[in-house]
Amino acid sequence: MDLNTIFFGGLALLSFAVFFYLGKMKASKSQTEREDRIDWSGKKFSFRSCITIALAFFLILYFLNFFILS
Repeated sequence: MDLNTIFFGGLALLSFAVFFYLGKMKASKSQTEREDRIDWSGKKFSFRSCITIALAFFLILYFLNFFILS
C-alpha cells in the first residue's frame, strides 16, 4: 500500500464515522412540526417518466458529441 491509499482510506473512514455520528441527532419539535411543511406524499413524476427523460437527455448528449467530434 502506498501513502495515497492510506491517506484516502483514512479520510473515507473518518468521513463515515462523522456521518454516522451526526446521523444520530434528531431535529427539534419546532422543526419537525411546522405548518408550512412540504408534502412529500404526492408524486409529481412517475419513475417511468424520470427514466424516459434521463434516457432522452443522455441520447441527445451522445449524438451531439458523436456528430461534433466526427
